[in-house]
Amino acid sequence: MNFEEISTFLAILEYGNLSTAAEKLFITQGTASHRIQLLEQELGFSLLLRQKGHRQVELTPMGRSFIPVAEQWVQLWKSTMQMKETKGFVTIVIGSVDAVNNYTFLRLYQDHMEKHPEVRLSVNTFHSKEIHELLESRNLDIGYVFSELSYPYIISKPIYREKMYLLCRNDSPYHNNMSNAELAKEDEVYLRWGQDFELWQNRHWSMPVQPAITINTGNMQRHYLRGPKNWTIAPMSVIQVLLANSDEYAYYTLEDPPPPRICYQLTLRHTQQSKRDAIELFSKAVEKFVSTDSSICHFEKWMLEEQKH
Repeated sequence: MNFEEISTFLAILEYGNLSTAAEKLFITQGTASHRIQLLEQELGFSLLLRQKGHRQVELTPMGRSFIPVAEQWVQLWKSTMQMKETKGFVTIVIGSVDAVNNYTFLRLYQDHMEKHPEVRLSVNTFHSKEIHELLESRNLDIGYVFSELSYPYIISKPIYREKMYLLCRNDSPYHNNMSNAELAKEDEVYLRWGQDFELWQNRHWSMPVQPAITINTGNMQRHYLRGPKNWTIAPMSVIQVLLANSDEYAYYTLEDPPPPRICYQLTLRHTQQSKRDAIELFSKAVEKFVSTDSSICHFEKWMLEEQKH
């Protein structure tokens, strides 16, 4: 197999027929057909059903099964080419949840780029479960999540916590030490920050009252604080970035706030030797960053105890 054969197969899938795929690849239809035949010969099975009068491509059962293999093969080929192009550099692949990438670690990533140009960062945003799975399959080198899942080959280390606050518009009728009973669920811009957060919510607001809107990233919260009664819950890292870019918002403490969010650093028990030093360098940069950021606290044993209440 080679890149041309695999990419031709994937192009046929994307465009639905041989002629369009050939046109997009700047090759003749005969060349495209010949590449597929060579690929099928090497694999030992047919990928495409060839029916006269049918312009649209139809895959054989083995062809459908081959799709994820082909996609992984191309990704590995691209990664290999990237390694050749960045010879002399080390790239570590980071997977984090949205709030970490777009808020908490934004300045950290920028500083690391400037101070350590020999270490290239590939920063990706995923959900927590995806990060665990991608790390275990060695598609990530390091991960940052707000939930612990048990995986045998992953080390989970708590690195910081963030307190949660009431976030609203600056013309809202809210105040510090706000009673939860004064907040109407139907005015909430709801983002599920984790299981502990959901338990805290259920303790104060009974169902079936629905929030004004449900979203899934911190980056979306500001878009839906439309009226003075709208409110949401956010960690300080999100609030700091929001206030730095706009004077339309305010934040307040709650009488009974949600439990602080604990961020966990995930690494493999056995990391690639070629990346070990770079991962260690970045991990130390994280430790230094969270110890000097005014909105983030060091990890302490009592945090885990608080999370259990």
